Amino acid sequence: MPDWRAEIRQRLGDTGLRAEADIVEELSQHLQDRYDDLRSQGVTDADAQRTALAELEDDATLGARIRRSVPRESPPPAAVGAAGRSGFLSGMAGDLRLAVRLLRRSPGFTAVAILVIALGIGANTAIFSVLNAVLLRPLPGVAEPSRLAAVYTSDYSGPRYGSSSYADYLAMRESGAFEDMASYTPMPFSISLGERAVRGMGEAVSANYFDVLGVRPLRGRFFLPPEAGPPGSAPVVVLSHGFWQDRLGSADDVIGRTLRINGELLTVIGVAPESFRGALRGLRIDAWIAPGAPASLVGGDYDPDARGSRGLLLFGRLAAGATLENSQTRLDGLAAQLHAAYPDAWTDVRDQARVITALSEADMRVPPQVRGAVVGFFGLMMTVVGIVLLIACTNVANLMLARAAARRAEMGVRIAIGASRGRIVRQLLTESLLIGLIGGALGIAAAIVLTRLVNAVPLPVPVPVALDVPLDVRVLLFAAGITMAAGVLFGIVPALQSSRAPAPLMKDAVSARGPRMRLRNALVVVQVAASLVLLTGGAIFLRSLLVAQQIDTGIDTGNMLLVPFDLAIEGMSEDEARRFYDEARAVAAAVPGVRSVTLAERVPLGAGWARRYVRVEGYTPAQGEDMEVPFNGVSDGYFEGMGIRLARGRGFTEADRADAPRVVVVNEAFARRFWPGVGALGKRVGMGGSDAPFAEVVGVVPDGKYRSLTEEPLPYLYYPYAQRPSRTMTMQVRTALDPDVVAPVLRARLRALAPALPVPEMTTLRQHVSFATLPQRAAAIVLAVLGVIALGIAGIGLYGVVSYSVAQRTREFGIRNALGAAASDVQRMVLVHGLRLAAIGVAAGLLLALALTWVIRSMLLVSPFDPVALVAGAVVLTGAAALASWVPARRAMRVNPLAALRMDV
Repeated sequence: MPDWRAEIRQRLGDTGLRAEADIVEELSQHLQDRYDDLRSQGVTDADAQRTALAELEDDATLGARIRRSVPRESPPPAAVGAAGRSGFLSGMAGDLRLAVRLLRRSPGFTAVAILVIALGIGANTAIFSVLNAVLLRPLPGVAEPSRLAAVYTSDYSGPRYGSSSYADYLAMRESGAFEDMASYTPMPFSISLGERAVRGMGEAVSANYFDVLGVRPLRGRFFLPPEAGPPGSAPVVVLSHGFWQDRLGSADDVIGRTLRINGELLTVIGVAPESFRGALRGLRIDAWIAPGAPASLVGGDYDPDARGSRGLLLFGRLAAGATLENSQTRLDGLAAQLHAAYPDAWTDVRDQARVITALSEADMRVPPQVRGAVVGFFGLMMTVVGIVLLIACTNVANLMLARAAARRAEMGVRIAIGASRGRIVRQLLTESLLIGLIGGALGIAAAIVLTRLVNAVPLPVPVPVALDVPLDVRVLLFAAGITMAAGVLFGIVPALQSSRAPAPLMKDAVSARGPRMRLRNALVVVQVAASLVLLTGGAIFLRSLLVAQQIDTGIDTGNMLLVPFDLAIEGMSEDEARRFYDEARAVAAAVPGVRSVTLAERVPLGAGWARRYVRVEGYTPAQGEDMEVPFNGVSDGYFEGMGIRLARGRGFTEADRADAPRVVVVNEAFARRFWPGVGALGKRVGMGGSDAPFAEVVGVVPDGKYRSLTEEPLPYLYYPYAQRPSRTMTMQVRTALDPDVVAPVLRARLRALAPALPVPEMTTLRQHVSFATLPQRAAAIVLAVLGVIALGIAGIGLYGVVSYSVAQRTREFGIRNALGAAASDVQRMVLVHGLRLAAIGVAAGLLLALALTWVIRSMLLVSPFDPVALVAGAVVLTGAAALASWVPARRAMRVNPLAALRMDV
């Protein structure tokens, strides 16, 4: 291997130039590239060395060319040489080695650029990982998921994607639309483990559930056809891998064990594989039971022969080679037959025939009822993190432009010794891609941490959530793609700009008003505009959250504990449940600090929602009028305890017992709809069919919020719990003290009352209501965090541009100071420059923000043109711009005239 460095040092010594390490290194690299190129063409070693050296000094002008190119005060140049003719691979390896050396020589620039890019790529990868887990990844653990399809029957009140009855499930299964079909129903369980019980989530499934999904047991077996018999014929259960591992310690003798579930003894026959989590993505399933399980588990009130009793979710497996379109055609024909045969059950409230809809596995990953909202949310999040990456790229591009200006002498030397423009662009792009790759690696690591944090944070939802967010091939390809794209995006413009510089004009090639400066200004404007979009977006969602918290929900959310009980899954009868609730209310009322204790089937603004057909005495429904209304069964004292004032009449009392005349309380929307212009008190309402008894309206309450904060007033009905007892109730405990102080004592008293019951998971009413604002809170938090990051990046970018401008104009400022210009005038000049850039960016950002908020207006509780949010974002960003410009402005006003003038001597 030739000793190129020694050759270079000797020749530079002959030119009178110092053998600076940079020059020696880069010219050696050039000679090595040329030598490799010649050797790859079959030239002998000696001839290759001789030719490379001869080309380097083909005339005696090397020193002269370098002297002309390098200003006396400039740093030693570095050059790679004309490697355009070198072999591609050897050239790339040389570029990479050189890029590593150059980046190591600029640790500050390298660290900042990598950190900024890592932030952008990490945010994008983290959001995409969750999107991939929710929308793109097939249901884990199942065989050939592309052959699966979900099947829905339209609901009585109109929505297309409803559940199905058991009788209709059998008809669909026999129709031949699929190779086979299965059913399942999610339900909560109470599982006794020794002397304690735990709450869990399970699925009541058809016996062929696992076969249709193509899942094989990890241990034991799954259900057999005989276990689809009548309730009680198959007291067996299949456990999830997570439950077996976490609750049973991965016991080897799990098969054959008996577990008490909802008070019934079931034998464990199998354990599902770890990869399978259930048919509903994101829901943590602990156990599966078959139709032959005891009636208390599969639903004692469920009538499998009634076509109106709809509670099954269905999916089918397409036969090999079959298409979903063919299956849908068969289902359409079946729906017409069922409508003709059972017009009462198969006609909806609009007097239209119900329909059956099959959706592919890709469309069933998220329930279709919420798919649009979920897709919209992830679209917003990907747009937001894409803006962050754009800001990061423009910032790094700006840094590279500044660095390119400092390296203009090096570029001049390269061009002087014959390097082509393509060769220089390739070298500079190699540097930017190297920064991108390191930043991408750090970003992926950050994304892994972020997704684990997201999984660890408990969500305010009423069901156990377990979303698997793997770092699979799709995520890695996405991260690699945006890494390469980012590397090219922030590297190509500086590379093209640098390669355009002619060799002999290194000195003063860049001015404060030159093309490079204009480009840097433009990049800062882009950063400011994009940052403003994020800031205003976060501010608007924050304003929506504040507005949501000020919406009158009709209830007092302060100092109230919620204690949910589901005594149905504990196997209690109605009488046992009634006695327990009476005792529990007495125990809770005796806890120090408790003001009132009430019961309700449903807590407003939660996930629970039910409607029932009502008959209103003297009211004739219009053709197709929806007579189903939401309702709630509550105890005496409920309205007082919840802070719901009575508009007219009275609430429920202890006198409204089961043997007392039936009574109801309605809200004002109910009264306006059915008795407009007349009083509702004394009117009568029946809940259920024509044989259901009427109940007298004894009270009217104001309209409230029952399902969402944005809903319009809707009719609502309350009935006394004592006259329609339920085993699933929530105890509402109003406290005079902090609920966190009362909760431990209350929990201990209730545990002593019923040691066999699972420990109640208490929340406050305020936490419960926060579920209704979850989308606004999630968006506000994400946008606020990303907005602050973007603000910081934009501030750094603006500071860099203004600082660079001041450095370029140092001599000008020195002359101005020497001529007697006031320091404040110089300071104002610099500030105006920075604020002018910020003003242009703010104006562009406001337009972009208005366009974005208009697109997402359905997610907002304030106007998409909310002036407070827009002005707040603009003020914050302008303040940051003023701060970023102030420091360089102070430096400019302190420029020493003599020192500045000597710079050009």
